[in-house]
Amino acid sequence: MSTNQLSTALRELVVDGERSLRAPDAGDLWAAGRRRRVTAAVVPLAVAACVVALVALVVWPSGPPRAALPAVRVDGSQRLMSYPASIAKPPFVHVTAAPGVTAALVPSAGLVSQPYAVSPGGSVTQVEVSAGGVDVPDLQPALSPDGRWVARGLVLTDLVRGVTTPRPQDLARLERRWTPPQEPSWWSPDSHHAFMAAFNQGAPRSGGVVIGVDGTMSEVPLLEGGLQGVFAGWLDDDTLLALLDLGPGTTRLEVRTWTIGDPSWSATGAVLSWSEEEPTELRALLSPDGQRLLLTTAGTDDATNQLATTTAMMFDPRTGARLGMPTSDGTVDVAAWAEGSFAGWNGWGCRPAWRDGLPVITDGGVKGFVNTSGRPGDRELVSVSSGYGTPCVAFAGNELRGKAVTDHALVWKERLWSWGLPLLGLALVALGAWAWNRRHRGSWRQPPQRRPMIITQPF
Repeated sequence: MSTNQLSTALRELVVDGERSLRAPDAGDLWAAGRRRRVTAAVVPLAVAACVVALVALVVWPSGPPRAALPAVRVDGSQRLMSYPASIAKPPFVHVTAAPGVTAALVPSAGLVSQPYAVSPGGSVTQVEVSAGGVDVPDLQPALSPDGRWVARGLVLTDLVRGVTTPRPQDLARLERRWTPPQEPSWWSPDSHHAFMAAFNQGAPRSGGVVIGVDGTMSEVPLLEGGLQGVFAGWLDDDTLLALLDLGPGTTRLEVRTWTIGDPSWSATGAVLSWSEEEPTELRALLSPDGQRLLLTTAGTDDATNQLATTTAMMFDPRTGARLGMPTSDGTVDVAAWAEGSFAGWNGWGCRPAWRDGLPVITDGGVKGFVNTSGRPGDRELVSVSSGYGTPCVAFAGNELRGKAVTDHALVWKERLWSWGLPLLGLALVALGAWAWNRRHRGSWRQPPQRRPMIITQPF
């Protein structure tokens, strides 16, 4: 092929290539322009919204709890008139020595001395609760009925002023003589005294000690025969009630009472008889009005040999008569319970509470015996966040009294922080990937730029 023929063929090839190139459609150009304008407007707004949401999650305040409904005087006693219906766990918690009136305490798994204090309205903070210098792990706290005081070990802490009782020199003397048990203390209905079932060092000579919020201290004498007894709480502002085991082979208990200042316990004549089996562990708890006595025993799991179940029955503390346990509609009818029968639930170790004269289970949640929502199997009274694990929640005066209050802002903050933050992170990553793709996708899809062909005549 001659050079002229080659030049002609190349020219024709260039002309055919130029003819095959079509001008872009006007509609496509307008659509591409609209997409660019929308992207330019939406992307900054989406980024700004994500940043605002992230900042809100971090700085959303959850300050220290304050009583939404203050404690009021009922029958001569200060008691709260509301309790939290939901205990959420905020991502950031304020730590203070004086959280104010508190309706519930949730133990902290990491820091035993800093439980979570929950106000009657549901707000949460952490409070430093002293147990003195005693080296007893996992001392459970007990809240006074007015929500102002917490007893832990041999120390009473004022949650309003942030001060403790007794004084340091008196506390040192107490700790040399007494060792508190892990079981929580019992508060009198007027919130003036707390009874600790502590045992003294050396030969037993006392059944415990009563410490007043004013710093006064009274030794509690042993039951007859030097026995420790099963303490149940306060019948009134000045009288303790305990049960004396009459011997092995039967759950037969005599009721004893002691009033502050008396030299010894007194028999009331009431006798509780429940089961022919010897209990592994026995506990008792009086209702806040002193009209009902809840008796609980522990059951052992055969596979683990650990205390894993609870059996319970209610009695009249003044007569010893068996009352029965509440049914699903809340009625208490002794005729529905055969001799030696009982109610039971999974879990052991958490002190029960009371609501409207009926027991409240605090093992593995806070639930009653009555289904109030209508949903099958729903007996939950207080929703406790799973972020706390399965704690033993301590309520003021061992009672859910008054109106249930929910802090919806705190509940939603926990929900947003739990699953909203991960979704927000994924959204930011997806948005960034999309923006990068929009910016650079033309770089690999656009064909190479056409350059003018240069044809020269050979020599």
